[in-house]
Amino acid sequence: MNADIYKDQYRVLHGKMPMFGTGVEESLEPIPEADFHRPVGHRTIAQLIGHMVVWRRNTALRLQRLPRPRIELGSPEDWPDYAHKTKAEMLDELDETRQLMLDVLDAFDFDTLEDKLQPDYYYHYRHAIDGAIQHDVYHLGQINLIASILHSS
Repeated sequence: MNADIYKDQYRVLHGKMPMFGTGVEESLEPIPEADFHRPVGHRTIAQLIGHMVVWRRNTALRLQRLPRPRIELGSPEDWPDYAHKTKAEMLDELDETRQLMLDVLDAFDFDTLEDKLQPDYYYHYRHAIDGAIQHDVYHLGQINLIASILHSS
């Protein structure tokens, strides 16, 4: 196992026509900026992007074995306020954190992939990397669902 397998998944996630639907940029580009801040249920596209960015940064620190803030699920740190961000700023942050994850994967010691994150945790670094990618795909699906609802109303 090496970085190329995981890096390829980020390329697919941000590319056109991935198997699971549409990629990040392909999904977000046609959405009007105002719709980024229109709630559907209790979430906005902006909140979902902020959440993805926070967790990418946190995961990058974790994979580098650097100190990272503990994020309480459901907290303001987990769901930062992106109401003041423009569409361009959000797209820039997604691109910046995509590149961050690629850089971190390049530097990651894949001989430690099956090491536990912490002795008390049941999951390994492999789970953290897989989970980071799955997390993005999951929230991209929510973004597309919100955009579809907004477009049809």
